[in-house]
Amino acid sequence: MISGYEWCIRSLGGLIRELTARVVAGRSSRVFISRTGQGRTSYCLVVGTGLNTDLRWEIGRVVGQRAKKGQKSSPPGRRALRLDRIEHGLPIPPLFYFSFSKMVALSRPSSSSSSSIRYDTIIFDLGDVLFTWSPSTKTSISPKTLRSILQTTTWFQYEKGDISEDECYASVALEMALSSEDIRNAFQHARETLVSRPVMVDLIRELRPGRKIYAMSNISAEDFAFLQTKSSDMDLFDHCFTSSSARERKPNIGYFRHVLEHTGADPVRTIFVDDKLDNVLAARSFGMTGILYDDFENVERTLRNLCFDPTVRGEAFLKQNAGQHLSYTSTGVTIHENFAQLLILEATHDPSLVKYTKYDGPFNFFRGEGELTTSAFPCDADTTSIGITCSDHMSPEKKHEVMDAILALRNADGIPQVYFDSSRPRIDPVVCVNVLTLFYKYGRGKQLKECFEWVESVLRYRAFSEGTRYYEPPEAFLFFLSRLFLVAPDVYKRLGTVFAECCRERIGLKGDALALAMRVVCCNFAGIDASGDLMTLRNMQEIDGGWPDGWFYKYGSNGVLIANRGFTTALAINAIKGAGLRMKRPSSITNLKQAWNDTVVRIPHRFRSTAHDLH
Repeated sequence: MISGYEWCIRSLGGLIRELTARVVAGRSSRVFISRTGQGRTSYCLVVGTGLNTDLRWEIGRVVGQRAKKGQKSSPPGRRALRLDRIEHGLPIPPLFYFSFSKMVALSRPSSSSSSSIRYDTIIFDLGDVLFTWSPSTKTSISPKTLRSILQTTTWFQYEKGDISEDECYASVALEMALSSEDIRNAFQHARETLVSRPVMVDLIRELRPGRKIYAMSNISAEDFAFLQTKSSDMDLFDHCFTSSSARERKPNIGYFRHVLEHTGADPVRTIFVDDKLDNVLAARSFGMTGILYDDFENVERTLRNLCFDPTVRGEAFLKQNAGQHLSYTSTGVTIHENFAQLLILEATHDPSLVKYTKYDGPFNFFRGEGELTTSAFPCDADTTSIGITCSDHMSPEKKHEVMDAILALRNADGIPQVYFDSSRPRIDPVVCVNVLTLFYKYGRGKQLKECFEWVESVLRYRAFSEGTRYYEPPEAFLFFLSRLFLVAPDVYKRLGTVFAECCRERIGLKGDALALAMRVVCCNFAGIDASGDLMTLRNMQEIDGGWPDGWFYKYGSNGVLIANRGFTTALAINAIKGAGLRMKRPSSITNLKQAWNDTVVRIPHRFRSTAHDLH
């Protein structure tokens, strides 16, 4: 819910001062609308609560550029608005930067999304997170009994410092009919088994730069004193909070409040790691991002995904494996093909990452002989269309010769068949989309009228909803259609609305990493918020920086699936980048005035009487 918003017109200087003050203060709970310069100049609309670092940088860049030019702001030539309070519950529009030639929309992060949060504080539990120990002791106290003692009210009092160690052992011995001396010996042996996890220590050291690292443990004064003599890894922490010193224990909210008050940490920018669900839940109730420690690999992946830039990590993965982004099948066979290599090239614009065969005519899916199929595998219109549009080694004359050959592949319905082999009469709508992209790019799209009409029908009637003969995810059809739109604005004008409808229908559906990346790319193109799928995609990033399997292509004859982590990673990077800066297609905006009106129309009518028309 929204409260306390103001809509203000500011001169450029005032806008800079206001924004600077709010960025320094770490808050933004206002709405600004500003027009600077004269004539065909730019608008800057700054909206919302808690602008993240990326948005602040974008605002600073836009404002800074204009300030650098030394331009003085003039009175707004349209309409000045000063609305002191916006009614409770008014939706916040996204953030826009307007210019006379383009409009760029930056998604406002939802309150439930951690994708754009810059975490500056991490709180770790000690026992069973940073340190491990064994309840098996060379005493009469069994491991089960020892763990039971740890769950007694008496032990809780001991951890909070309410009773002494001797009082604790005596009370537990009475409650459980045990010898207090045996209990003392058992816990002394358990202390001796305490060791740190080297991998966890290394990870925390990697996370430290630029962050405050704290420990928060349910631990008695005696056990903590022993721990400090036992381990040299306590220097990892800026401070260690103990239940005995706070006189509170997890999951009591008083303990969390104590830690937050003493650290000054912003809960929204804080990560909490613990092996107990009750404790993680309590932390989350304060707004922290809670991680339940189940095994180190999961925790490491989650922490890396939260704390480090996913695109930087993804790009590092691509470079570290340059030339080795090989595809593989669902049966575990590595295959050497051109198709995914060409798509990686298109997604990254980096030829050093890939290896593919350069042809002076039709392209083949495989780099050599066919694999898991006939050795003499024919060239195909799909790889050929992708190859010609993604690479630049072929002469214009040769490109048109190949397109003439593709026209000769059309069947009686006017649909281009997949293979340059009359003995394999196959068609696929995704292949048709890629052929259309090639033809439209070189001004020959009108030659494939029947092909276009079929693609349009596949889109309008959702015939792609279970994939196609050669493509596993339904999103593949939409993804390649977005490529077509880039070279054929008239096609987008005709199909853009139904394309956007299809994108919305896919949001939230189950999908692997590649399907989600394609979905987010398409939603970005259509100007649709797919933040939930984006978050799922981000959380899938692996420890090495790449994304996992994304089944993409498949053998039409047997259904064996093909994946390529390099392509999935390249597309995931583009999806994440595109979600931060979604471009509106020019054909979807009739003019700047309409776009402006569409934005401010959300102002309740009764407030508009305060506006002054300056025309």
